[in-house]
Amino acid sequence: MPPFPRTAHTGGGLTYALPPAGGTVLDSVIRDAIAMDRWLPAPSRVAELADRLRACIEAVVPAVEGAVQGRPVDDPVRVEVLATAAEARHRLGLGPGDGYASAITFARGLGLVARDLLRLQEGLR
Repeated sequence: MPPFPRTAHTGGGLTYALPPAGGTVLDSVIRDAIAMDRWLPAPSRVAELADRLRACIEAVVPAVEGAVQGRPVDDPVRVEVLATAAEARHRLGLGPGDGYASAITFARGLGLVARDLLRLQEGLR
């Protein structure tokens, strides 16, 4: 069965890889995921990006939540961090769905929320 049903694509090697330009590999992954509204990667690349973003989000969410625990409940930074973390957990729970377009939408959503989380984490330092 193909990695993304109804695509008739059984996977394969990567067809697109953008080297990091002035950033980290994670920055490149996030840029690639967010840019999927302008380019159509191979299904294997979509799955790879989603896996990397999932691992990033799973690591960053507890870190940013822990960083704001000592703040007052009505602190705007705390409210924003907890709302973004809740959105990230929600997106992780959705999964890629059924089909190529759904997988792209899922990976792009993970890229957007990962970008937001990393910006918040930088701001908390």
